[in-house]
Amino acid sequence: MMLKVSDIVCLPGVPTTNRGARDWLKAREIPVAIERNRFWFHLSDLPEDVRSAYELRRIEAAGLDGGEFDAEAHDLFAAATPHMRKVALRKAEIARFLVKAGVRKGCGITRAVEAQAQATFGKDLTNRQALRRISQAVEGVDPVNFAPALLHDYARTGSPEAEISEEAWSYFMTTLRDAGPEFPLMQAWRDVRDVGAKCGWSWPSYSTVWNRWNALPEAQKIHARHGREAAVKALAMPVTRDKTSVKPLEWVSLDGRTLDFWVDFGDGKPVRPLMVALIDSATNFVLGYELDRSENAVAVGRVIRKVCMEHGIFDRLYPDNGSAFASHYVAGGAKHKWRGKGKAEGDVVPLGVCHHLGIEMTFAIPKNAQAKAAERTFATISRTIDDRPEFKGAHAGHAPGAAPDDSIVPVPFDVAARVIQREIERHNHEEGRKGQGARGRSYAQMFRDGLAGRIVRRPTSQQLYWASLIYTAGSVDRFGRVHVGTWSYGGPETQDALLGWHKQGQILIGRDPDNFEAPAVAFDSKGYLICKGIEPVKAGAYDSVKGALEAAKNRKAARQAVAAAEAANGYLTDAKMAAALAALDTLDTPKGSEPEPPAKVVGARFGGTLKPERKAVEKPKAATVPEEFLRNMDAAIAAKLAGGERLA
Repeated sequence: MMLKVSDIVCLPGVPTTNRGARDWLKAREIPVAIERNRFWFHLSDLPEDVRSAYELRRIEAAGLDGGEFDAEAHDLFAAATPHMRKVALRKAEIARFLVKAGVRKGCGITRAVEAQAQATFGKDLTNRQALRRISQAVEGVDPVNFAPALLHDYARTGSPEAEISEEAWSYFMTTLRDAGPEFPLMQAWRDVRDVGAKCGWSWPSYSTVWNRWNALPEAQKIHARHGREAAVKALAMPVTRDKTSVKPLEWVSLDGRTLDFWVDFGDGKPVRPLMVALIDSATNFVLGYELDRSENAVAVGRVIRKVCMEHGIFDRLYPDNGSAFASHYVAGGAKHKWRGKGKAEGDVVPLGVCHHLGIEMTFAIPKNAQAKAAERTFATISRTIDDRPEFKGAHAGHAPGAAPDDSIVPVPFDVAARVIQREIERHNHEEGRKGQGARGRSYAQMFRDGLAGRIVRRPTSQQLYWASLIYTAGSVDRFGRVHVGTWSYGGPETQDALLGWHKQGQILIGRDPDNFEAPAVAFDSKGYLICKGIEPVKAGAYDSVKGALEAAKNRKAARQAVAAAEAANGYLTDAKMAAALAALDTLDTPKGSEPEPPAKVVGARFGGTLKPERKAVEKPKAATVPEEFLRNMDAAIAAKLAGGERLA
């Protein structure tokens, strides 16, 4: 049913002027047509509350009692399709006309009533049979509920509801769940058709099933096609962040991307280079980038140091959980990492580039890397760089595992580096940006303006040196040396500092990743410097003069160190020591001050548990011959001798 703008003026929520009503319709994006210098629109396009108010006005104008409002019926009416609502509203107008004309239960429809209805509403739905059906449908219904009562009992797709067995529909949905994401819907319908013919299921035509499938909520369709995780990810509404609340260099996004063209690094082999970039999250300004053959921690550390030297140390780094970004070389010492957080840590955790430069790290949630600013920036500049005409004949396509064929002509590295540098500069200095807080400025201008008032932290040469090293845990041996793999570090100059860590746990040895022969540095487990300038130990040839000279040099250094230690100890001369000892003999010990004898204690025993001591068994004493017995024996012997007897 078409209405003029003046028909809704003064309705609740609608302005009181025609011009105000037109603006109100425009603000709600309600389609308006101009005909005979009037603005027309469909009644069904109005919001539900305004449409109900208009119908109530029409009922009162017809002299009818609106009756009791059925909220449930009107909710069903609002859920119908726009075409179904439009037809129902037209029928409701005709029904009110028939009630006012005295038609009841389809009776009393004269030729005059039919002619008047056609003159008022046109010939559509105004013949005698249609008028009778409308009158019978609203019998006993309050006029305010005519439109819901006259709504067709059709599905939202416009076709009548078809009978579908519950088992058949469950089998159909299970087939889609267990099949691949691109499994044809038609084939799933055929499977149910053939199985249903044997099981006695009701299964309609494919168009009916497709309409029902198409009317399902998106959550059901995505879950059936792609699974639970994909459905959650697709339907989870992303949060919106106000980037104007942060300033440049407060949050810096890190990401790497394989470029879609082939490059010759000078060895004649075509390689798809990898670009690692740091992007300021507040302004989308590309701070710096690095090109390499693959994503590796050394390249990431190099671009971080370069950006800090050029723009100053930033506050926080926001990478994803790639192996190069979460490595010890970059993220060693970070408070929290998603990657490898379940692995047991050793005694010492290696320190990374960000630790030495004082940069905090916040890793993106796993499987949510698209939240980083670098991801969106790469999506913007990828096509403007990768598909440029300068790379004609070297395009690799967008497949990650693409391999070059005979038609590929790789671009020299110098050409690729020059084009990428130029396009990055154009990206940073392009004016007319419309992002948050841009106001027509370029990313470079936004970055410069945002740095006003910021205290720039410049890295020291010592910080940059320590941040360039690769750290490995090692133990100090009894000679003050540390062994890392096949390399040994330590000399006479650092022996004293390192010997204190012998048998005290592991320490960190920092080495130049490009030159292991350079002097190393040592840190303890808490990140405090132990010593620096630790020379590598170079093994000489067996039975060589150079090795003997080196050993002699080490012994001389040891003698010098011992001599210095002896002088530092401040020993007494022999005469002074003798005098001091003699003074001990002349000390008067006060009475009563003698030390108490030590209490009896059980001495240390090793092996078995302590047992009570056994009592010693007393040995039998030797027998003693009485003197009387000896005298009697002597007398008897003498008597025998006197009698001439011989002793036996």
